[in-house]
Amino acid sequence: MANSSMKVYEELVKGIVEGKFRLGSVLKEDELAKLFGVSRTPVREALARLEREGLAVKRGKSYMIVPLTAEDVVMLYEARIPLEATAAKLAAVRASEDHVREMGEVIEAIKGEVSKGDPDPVTLANLNGRFHELVAFASGNKYIVEFLGSIRLRLKIVRVTLFTSYQRRVDEAREHEEVYQAIRGRDPDRAYIVMMNHEINVLNYVKEKIIPMLF
Repeated sequence: MANSSMKVYEELVKGIVEGKFRLGSVLKEDELAKLFGVSRTPVREALARLEREGLAVKRGKSYMIVPLTAEDVVMLYEARIPLEATAAKLAAVRASEDHVREMGEVIEAIKGEVSKGDPDPVTLANLNGRFHELVAFASGNKYIVEFLGSIRLRLKIVRVTLFTSYQRRVDEAREHEEVYQAIRGRDPDRAYIVMMNHEINVLNYVKEKIIPMLF
């Protein structure tokens, strides 16, 4: 992505997580071009990336920031929590050595990003999403993979916003490490418990900090 497109993209993501662009609001190429002082081409490229990232949906010639309500967010997490815990439990039994190895690589990448002075929340959201995706794949249950993939995509904006918090970034890294170690140790009961606790912690943080910011 060209520098001007990347700059527009970064400004849009920043605006979304800071609440300047509200969920469900329409993003128009010409208006954004004027706002950022660029041509429509980099705006178009930035909006297309937002769509690929699951942060926006196309509506005719315009784009809309994913339309979620606070109630939607809570309900999606309520549906996600038991599925993630079950995925972790099954993964502890069924994960291949390749799955475990790749999970470990993602965990190290997460640690590396968190240790930076100014980590990128989109990168962290993608890495953490990849970890959860691997756990779901390792469960060996195609319906868990499908359902959790859909939920994670719908919650992308919330997950990106989550990683703007220093404390939550640190907690996320630690909690994911605990899940990984339980799966690596082939301990299904512990994997279930630590994943359940992790997701409950996320939901509580979302209720307390993220929802008031986004809605």
